[in-house]
Amino acid sequence: MFKKKAKAEEKHIPYEAFAEGFRDNWLELHFDDARFFIFVWDRIQTEVKASYVDYLETPDGRIRSHYRALESLILEDKFEEFVEAFDEAYSDERW
Repeated sequence: MFKKKAKAEEKHIPYEAFAEGFRDNWLELHFDDARFFIFVWDRIQTEVKASYVDYLETPDGRIRSHYRALESLILEDKFEEFVEAFDEAYSDERW
């Protein structure tokens, strides 16, 4: 009959769901090369964890702004760095 008011900690999802949601629904859409996508994903774990900590500090548990900030960091600020590191790591496999 009456809805139970959610506690603050119930508004936030666990880290695994936060990370998987970003990876599968935001980040993966920008990558055609699965190997490059995995390469980038492995290198942004620190940023994803930091974003999750920031997300936990939001009282309303909204995720979208945190995902947008991560997306911008990866695709605009660090993308060239990832491309260069990937090319260097796999340069011996070029045809």
